[in-house]
Amino acid sequence: MCLFAAQQGGGIRGFMNDGSTDYKNHHAVDTLAFGHCDFSYRNLGRPSKIQVKHLADSFEVLVDGRRCFWSDKIKLPSGYHFGVSAASADTPDSFEVYKFITSTAPGVTREVPRRDPPPQQPLQGGQANDQGSQQASSNAQFAVQFTDLQNRLSTLSQSLDNVFREVQSLAAKSEARHSELSLKVSTSQQINMMNQKIENIENSIRGFQGQISTIHAVMKDSHSTLNEGLTQHMTHIISTKSPKMGTFVIVIIVFQLLLAGSYVAYKRRRANGPKKYL
Repeated sequence: MCLFAAQQGGGIRGFMNDGSTDYKNHHAVDTLAFGHCDFSYRNLGRPSKIQVKHLADSFEVLVDGRRCFWSDKIKLPSGYHFGVSAASADTPDSFEVYKFITSTAPGVTREVPRRDPPPQQPLQGGQANDQGSQQASSNAQFAVQFTDLQNRLSTLSQSLDNVFREVQSLAAKSEARHSELSLKVSTSQQINMMNQKIENIENSIRGFQGQISTIHAVMKDSHSTLNEGLTQHMTHIISTKSPKMGTFVIVIIVFQLLLAGSYVAYKRRRANGPKKYL
């Protein structure tokens, strides 16, 4: 039996082979899996936990506490061996195994491999009974010690799992705190830059206000000067260049005398001219 983590896309598949199927030359190996599930295990930032549970009537595979696939037709033989291996295609890849733990489910007793005792000479009566009772007592002590050791290992495994979860939680909190501090630092830097820019703009506005005040004062002085000079200049022009009333009266009288003389001359000429009679 083999559990296979797919390299392309991500997924867990289970295969069974008794040697009768040639997986190497099969055209579609994925179709031979007796169970599979999709699981993207890459770039998660944490290790993934794969659990294999084998009971008397079921075989189950869990990934990070969630069922991947289940079957009631898989029976693993006693004395089974476990192993881990990895391989990659043309593109280099890496796999890391942090720990590998085996345990027995509560209420299930583990079968201890039976070993044949070395050949011994037959003993007489009481000696055989004593030896049988001693062997039974030693086997019982061995079973108790083995159960105690197994319980201790299970407790230690659970403690290690709890420690690992705590470490992961602390790492996540530390990363979140670091991100928060980085965001605050960047925000404070941006605020300082904005304050500097605002101060520069205020200084520029103050400089412009001073220049505008200067221009306003110059324009006010120029307007006052222009008003005073223009008034005086117009008064001077009117007083010096305007015609006098006496001259105007003389011109009118002369023009009327000319009109009167022209009229008199016209009348005399008409009176002295030849007259026509009908």
